[in-house]
Amino acid sequence: MTIKQECIEFLDANFNGLKIRQPLFYNWDIGLRFDLQVGATDTDEYFIECVRRASALFEAAFSQTDEVYLVLLDFKYKRKKIRFPNYCFKQIKNLQKKEVAYSKIKWFYESEDLADIRNQAIVRLSVDRCNYKNILTAISHVDFPPRKPSYGFLSSKQVFFLNINKKIIFHMYDDRGLDIIASDKATLLPIYDTYNDWILDFDRASIDQNMNIAFN
Repeated sequence: MTIKQECIEFLDANFNGLKIRQPLFYNWDIGLRFDLQVGATDTDEYFIECVRRASALFEAAFSQTDEVYLVLLDFKYKRKKIRFPNYCFKQIKNLQKKEVAYSKIKWFYESEDLADIRNQAIVRLSVDRCNYKNILTAISHVDFPPRKPSYGFLSSKQVFFLNINKKIIFHMYDDRGLDIIASDKATLLPIYDTYNDWILDFDRASIDQNMNIAFN
């Protein structure tokens, strides 16, 4: 069985065949959406706090020994591909080309647009092989050139971490926030309790309702 087939089976078994794409939070009933923004966006302190929050939430959802699928998506334009020496893959220790499964997804958002195509690459690895903080930092900089590291201005790349052990999916969409969904709400309750102050207020009511937490 290929890595892609394994990933599809994981999603079928635990997430009812959920398609991995943003907005992750709005595509699944059991989830949390967090606010990463503190202060003015033109300061170093802003990005330090953004990555601090994102890293803390990642570490709450993943242990170093957890097995994950790292799914990298990018808009396909003409002959554009996800290349092996990209920044994300450089953050994985001793990554071999044979560990990466490449594919192309047509009608990614189920539109009739023939250009609605994404390149996809999937890697299965343990968390301890991945410098996730560097990846989260690059995501935080995506709309802020020339801050480095970065995928580039208005990058179309999306990075998802699928926790095979805990049945969790983690997606930081940019410096504004991130989503964590799970197959079982009990998995998310400790994260909700510990990082309640960081929940995005816009979605707080629906999060409370979906997780059956009583209103005060």
